[in-house]
Amino acid sequence: MHFMSKYFYIIPGWQEICKRRQYQNLAKAVKKSGYTVVCKNINWNKNLSEQIFEIEKDSILFGFSMGSILARLISQEYKSKMVIFASMTPLRHFKGGEQEKILIDAIGKRVVEDVKRHLKPKIKSKKILMYGDKENEKADIIVKNTDHEISENYIKEILRLI
Repeated sequence: MHFMSKYFYIIPGWQEICKRRQYQNLAKAVKKSGYTVVCKNINWNKNLSEQIFEIEKDSILFGFSMGSILARLISQEYKSKMVIFASMTPLRHFKGGEQEKILIDAIGKRVVEDVKRHLKPKIKSKKILMYGDKENEKADIIVKNTDHEISENYIKEILRLI
């Protein structure tokens, strides 16, 4: 019998790496659900558009905060079973105005301009948008008692989805 591995990709947030506890906790929980976890660190000195990688059609792509923006760029090019945008930097912040200025101050004009140049209106996967209830954003899933972090409650919601 040939067993195909199910992949779950984790893309950390701004200036974060896979070794951080919240990503390790998520990886451990997802592995227990039978997935092969692949955590992809972002090189923040390079454009996100240069870091798009191929994923399997039956995989799940998970991005946190600015990592969700890379997940968005990937899901414009490759179809997956599901993409989870967790506490995503809102796309409206890349559309000019005061929010874009704040974002440029936080992450730099080069990163913002690169994303704006490469964002497309459609993605190729089923998407789920999640936010913590303290983040004050609309979403498909609002995680209770959670701010901008992958809390225990956040992980429970992800496990329910997959």
